[in-house]
Amino acid sequence: MKYTLSTVFICSSFLMPSEVSAQAISCGQDYTVRSGDFLSGIAQRAYGSPESFSLIYNANAETIGRDPALIRVGQKLIIPCLSEEIGESTASAENIRREQTTEALPGPSQNRPIRVLTGTGWAPFADEDQAQGGMLTEITNLALAEANGNPDYQIDFINDGGAHLTPLLTDHAYDFSIGWSRPNCELLDQLNDDSQFRCNNFNWTEPLYRQIIAYYTIGGITEYTEHSQLVGKSLCRAEGFSTAMIEEVGLREPEISIVRRPDSLGCLEAVIEGEVDVAVVATDAAEPMLSNLEDPSSIMFHEQLSYVSPIRALIAKTHPQSEELVATFNSGLTQIKDSGVWFTTVRRHLEEFNASYSE
Repeated sequence: MKYTLSTVFICSSFLMPSEVSAQAISCGQDYTVRSGDFLSGIAQRAYGSPESFSLIYNANAETIGRDPALIRVGQKLIIPCLSEEIGESTASAENIRREQTTEALPGPSQNRPIRVLTGTGWAPFADEDQAQGGMLTEITNLALAEANGNPDYQIDFINDGGAHLTPLLTDHAYDFSIGWSRPNCELLDQLNDDSQFRCNNFNWTEPLYRQIIAYYTIGGITEYTEHSQLVGKSLCRAEGFSTAMIEEVGLREPEISIVRRPDSLGCLEAVIEGEVDVAVVATDAAEPMLSNLEDPSSIMFHEQLSYVSPIRALIAKTHPQSEELVATFNSGLTQIKDSGVWFTTVRRHLEEFNASYSE
């Protein structure tokens, strides 16, 4: 398979029977999967945009499972509405404060706002140069504005990522940090020290978003179908990003070598230039970059190795209000998903991010 993920999905939608592709799909209703359906084709018929398949996947992740490429005939999928006319949120950009410092802050109390940490340089998810600070920052803003109890809250950009978990969360100066993937803590012995630390010391919210993490290599090689085929290879992961998904499938140094680059683009460039064997990159970040390649087949996507990684907020287990605040956060996430605000927000950020690579 010598195509990127979006190319696979889009091309597959062209193979659907004409009677299926011609039938429009109404949002706000369940859709029963038929023979020849692909998520991209369903998204095209529901929203006029095959690239919106990730929104349908996020709304049906429990039904579909870990692989968004595999939907089964007879499955009932929720088709969320993406109308802009969804009511007015009480969220305000004033709740997002930028360029904060890591100076000591008072610990938790009943009288202070919920304090949330975010960072930058991770477009389209968290970035100071984006509207509302990126997708995850805006989702958090919207969720807390709609959460049960109408809590006061503030979201601070602190770009010292190494300080987020400790000391800022472990000392309870802040309540949440957003943008983290939860390792499979049932496989604790297979995880590195950082992943074990997150398993042992933090509680997690429901997913703010579900990423699809993919394995990309230079085109023209045999498709990998088992992670064991990567033994002896060099795998590139952007600096600061988790390697838990690699560890969970039994790939650890020295069986493989982990190479770091400043960002996902750097990992993909390293594959193209022959500096590493594999780039482990989220498809949301990879697709806009790869769509501009003169020869799309120069990069190969290994579909059977893909991995769904829910992105969450986390809070220290030792925080005296840990479970209460997680429940509050989750109540807001449920509210904005049920109302359609979540889906509209995600779609807007992804479209703007994709457009930025087309300019």
